[in-house]
Amino acid sequence: MRLRLNTARLQHLIHQRNIFVGLSAALLGVNTLLAFKNFSHQERIIIVPPDVHQSFWVEGNRVSNHYLEEMSLFFAHLLLDNSEASALFNRDVILRYAQPESYGVLKTQLLEDEQRYKKEQLSTSFKPSVVQVDNKKMTAEITGDLLSYVGSKKISQNRETYRFHFQYDHGRLQIISFQLIKTEAKES
Repeated sequence: MRLRLNTARLQHLIHQRNIFVGLSAALLGVNTLLAFKNFSHQERIIIVPPDVHQSFWVEGNRVSNHYLEEMSLFFAHLLLDNSEASALFNRDVILRYAQPESYGVLKTQLLEDEQRYKKEQLSTSFKPSVVQVDNKKMTAEITGDLLSYVGSKKISQNRETYRFHFQYDHGRLQIISFQLIKTEAKES
């Protein structure tokens, strides 16, 4: 009788052990999957600098529309709010963000603009009014008023639309191209 009781208890303990071993194996598998997911997942970083108007995010090789909008406004300011005195500094900042394959073309374009500012003693001011972002194509179109001055005299005011084409690679937004796509003369 005692042998049967001990055998029954032993079988019950073996059965419990098998259940706990199976449960432990399942938990180990779930933990392994969670660890793999955690290491392979791209973190979303929320950026809220003090000088922008809205928060934005970057994740892997994707960015939010607000990020493209804010960066387009920043680059437009550097490219279009210019004078003979600021053109060199603005060019150097813009070229830090140029895609390597587009660097030469962008540098040539900026040097030509810089020469024109010096030759004509020109200064420009851009007042953006509309920004349209296409996140899938990584483009942004900025429409606004470009005012041109010689000395303190305004010589022209045009409604212009510019297009930025970007690439986001390894945590860096790079400019592929910047071009004027539409201009309309405005009465001043």
